[in-house]
Amino acid sequence: MRLVWLAATFCAVAQTASGATLPPPISSASEGKLQCYAPNLSTKSCQSLAAYRFAPDGSIINPATVLISAVPVVTMRTTTSVKIKANGVCGFIRQADVDTATFTIGDTPANAAQTAMLRQQMGAAQKNFFDHEICTNYTPQGDGLVGKVYVDGVPQPQMDQKVMWVYPTDGFKVRP
Repeated sequence: MRLVWLAATFCAVAQTASGATLPPPISSASEGKLQCYAPNLSTKSCQSLAAYRFAPDGSIINPATVLISAVPVVTMRTTTSVKIKANGVCGFIRQADVDTATFTIGDTPANAAQTAMLRQQMGAAQKNFFDHEICTNYTPQGDGLVGKVYVDGVPQPQMDQKVMWVYPTDGFKVRP
């Protein structure tokens, strides 16, 4: 699940009060769309759902919900800062992102002990990626996109994923 989280965190709802739209390649988020990673059309499921929006200071933030376990179903929600560079979405995963992550087990928010354990496990799983620049560029493929991931400028083809833009009302959820 580490690869799914890394790709999703830097790959996906709102306009600012002034009506400014987000830049390409995430301009669809200005229409209220979310990025669905590894979509399954028949079950309306995603391995992750990601949004982009402007922070009050004008920077871009990326709230994402990611499936980290299928049995039991466990999701993690993080918010990271991103920048657009060379038509890609780039950012850094930091220990602080894991330290502020929230988790859901099934349909129930994780309690304090579960959250502490999950933060520790995710921090250990992600530590080799902390403070490395992760960028995702998008290539059209069929009716969607492929998110191509780069870590410190080096392609990571094993992390590439199919991505499609969906509206929240389309019914897609993060689940196995």
